[in-house]
Amino acid sequence: MPGLNLTKAEAVERAATVANVSYRVDLDFTATADTFRSDTVVEFDAVDGASTFIEAAGARIDLIELNGEALDPVLHAEGRIVLAPLRARNTLRVAGDFAYRNDGQGIHRFVDPADGEVYLYSQFAANDARAAFACFDQPDLKAPFTFTVTVPDHWVVVSNSPTPEPEPLDGLATVADADHGTARWSFGPTAPIPTYGAAVVAGPYAFHEGLLHSAKGDVPARVYGRRELEEHFDAERVLADTQAGLDLYERVFRTDYPYEKYDQIYVPQYNLGAMENIGCVTISEDRLLFRGRASAANLEFRTVVVLHELAHMWFGNLVTMRWWDDLWLNESFAEFIGTWAAAEVSEWTDAWVTFAADRKSVAYVQDQLPTTHAIVTEVPDTEATVSAFDMITYAKGASALKQLAEQVGEAVFFRGVASYLKRYRHGNATLAEFLAEVEQAADRPLDAWARVWLETPGVTTLRAIVTEDDAGRISRLAIAEDVPAEHPVGRPHRVRVAGYLLGEEGLHRSWSVDVGLDGELTEVGAAVGLAAPDLLLVNDQDLTYAKLHLDDRSLETLRDGIGAIDEPMVQATVLDALWHMVRDGSLPAQVYVDAVLTLLPRLRNSATAESHVRLTVFALTRYVAPELTLSLTEAAAERMWAALAGAAPGGDPQLQLLKAYAWFATTPDQGERLRALVDGSAELEGLPLDSDLRWDLVAGMAASGAATLEQVDVYAARDVTSAGQRRAAGARAAIASPDAKRAAWDALAHPATGPATNAVQFELAAGLARAVDPRLLVPLLDDLLAGLRGYYDANAGFVGARVVKAVLPTALTGRVDGIAERLETWLTANADAPSVLRKAVIEALDHVRRAAVAQAVSRSAR
Repeated sequence: MPGLNLTKAEAVERAATVANVSYRVDLDFTATADTFRSDTVVEFDAVDGASTFIEAAGARIDLIELNGEALDPVLHAEGRIVLAPLRARNTLRVAGDFAYRNDGQGIHRFVDPADGEVYLYSQFAANDARAAFACFDQPDLKAPFTFTVTVPDHWVVVSNSPTPEPEPLDGLATVADADHGTARWSFGPTAPIPTYGAAVVAGPYAFHEGLLHSAKGDVPARVYGRRELEEHFDAERVLADTQAGLDLYERVFRTDYPYEKYDQIYVPQYNLGAMENIGCVTISEDRLLFRGRASAANLEFRTVVVLHELAHMWFGNLVTMRWWDDLWLNESFAEFIGTWAAAEVSEWTDAWVTFAADRKSVAYVQDQLPTTHAIVTEVPDTEATVSAFDMITYAKGASALKQLAEQVGEAVFFRGVASYLKRYRHGNATLAEFLAEVEQAADRPLDAWARVWLETPGVTTLRAIVTEDDAGRISRLAIAEDVPAEHPVGRPHRVRVAGYLLGEEGLHRSWSVDVGLDGELTEVGAAVGLAAPDLLLVNDQDLTYAKLHLDDRSLETLRDGIGAIDEPMVQATVLDALWHMVRDGSLPAQVYVDAVLTLLPRLRNSATAESHVRLTVFALTRYVAPELTLSLTEAAAERMWAALAGAAPGGDPQLQLLKAYAWFATTPDQGERLRALVDGSAELEGLPLDSDLRWDLVAGMAASGAATLEQVDVYAARDVTSAGQRRAAGARAAIASPDAKRAAWDALAHPATGPATNAVQFELAAGLARAVDPRLLVPLLDDLLAGLRGYYDANAGFVGARVVKAVLPTALTGRVDGIAERLETWLTANADAPSVLRKAVIEALDHVRRAAVAQAVSRSAR
């Protein structure tokens, strides 16, 4: 949108004009309208006589004063206010009515359906601080903030600074048809922070009091959330994880916790997992607050998120990227350190297994798309930041940092990090400045490493070339690195090559060799003479970032012997290798499906199970030959049900298998088993149904044809919570009928009363895309493609991008002739569409082409 899309060039120019900024922000949330009052005083230095602009988006500005002179509010246009002429020191005041939002950005307003209460929270990354107050909304103009917030007197307010006592005021505020008094919360000034890290959270939140012990003294800490969910905060565990991380980070960063308090707030209808607002971390209630029994994968994910966001207090907040090009400086580091910390100081000692099985595998997929980018990539404007928040920035970047730490040594790496944090404390920095500190600590240049790992896109593939002699010993072992044609750059790797033998006690590691790979082919002389393995892994223990293609003997071993694998990382590595071989057209999809179904009851890592259940659904609907989809999915569900019957009561595998069965249930008869559990006519020992699990089963009933719209409505009437509303929307969209799919798309693309909230949109999109038989989506194809741009224009940003990716018709590959050509035609006709939308369609086109190859391979293996 003109004026709202800040370019890098504009940001550089403004940073050269403006300096020493500070904000005093007064927010009033007491009105009952769809807007709130925002009154901001900005003080800043500038080049004398120059001009610049300040942003204020989604607002009706009625007061502008620059250096005591009133300016015409008409100067506020397209989200900007031009400021001229400037003095060496300036005082600007901007006031107006700003709009609440329901897309998880700006000031998000949530109305609790259970009691009508209102909960607010801010989400300013990447550039939506401007949607709450006038500001120079770019990361390198860090500034102290002083917030004053007026609210109904039964609310609490949380911000970046320590929480004050409220001051009672005259006046009334009406919430949920009840009158309340009003109160003002006056916060002290913050340290210099980026605009996207400022935060305000307000509402009748409950909290659990805590205290963190820092090297500098005690730090107040609370865990907040909505009142009705207080019993589910699990605050003791959250604070214990936080304390463990704090102890570790202060030691390795050699810097005390930089702020005065640390609050963590569960907030509803959140787009992300969490956000590292300074001292005021917001966490997704929908994803990370569990109303019932959580899987081990869910609990581990929350721990890693807690540690990830805490790491940001140093890396991202204390030292901030200069521009979004270096987003990886924030996210790759926090991804790496959060996983490393979980393995070091939490109960989740196999966190790197989870990382490999889930996030890293997703990065491999994204890194093969035509839209792939280097870890360090040019971000031309703020619109493009939506695309930068992906698993290349997170997981590939974390993998690269893990490689770097291993190459220079962990102690040396953290010595460089500590020096970096000290040098740029409360300032901004770039990749070059970070690497300079690590280089100095390591006493070696890192420019060549940065060029191939950080500045070159694409993922390479490692495969073994092995021969054996008549005695069953290796006569030659070489490791080939296949580079993508689009990015023909090899990378140095440190790997562990291991040979496994299959015996009566299962597959066991017979030998391993540490090898440095550098070039198209590396001979592994140390392996000559060793026993020829039944299974050969050239990246044992997942030490590098590269896909694996297994050799023929290993594949043959896995056909009948995969169930003999017991080590969690080996299980994850093997399944990931098979998955990517399917995607690369080197293995029939049904071989991968069979491997997952065989190993699933025996998987030792919960996240590996969760990830490969999800990928198996994808394989069955997109990569298996379409004529085989229904029969193979039905058979898969029966294997799941049989495994569930044999699962130990009360264990995590039992929970994972039931959830998996709900995903795979194909026929109405299979869905009726779920109904029996939901309605109580059957039960599983050790696994009582809670509200979240019940909705998982209801959605499975809907997708398998065992639940009608009216029946879903009955279940929805029993759960009138926010979670119940959004889960019901997803279940309705999952119903196995063309009418249900049409209704879901209409609710997204043609809403009668404006876009639904972000959380409901996500559920609608997921339910719409969920189809045991993807042919259900055929009647939607024309309207979906015709309405795609209109939908995105009304929902641009994180919400629009996520929904579009979910609903694009890749599942119709092999079921509709010319689907690739239809997407190509759309791209030609929409050459001027927003870059984020075009990126999603370009990626869908690649998925379609890849699926067509995979389906041909699947068909030939029948």
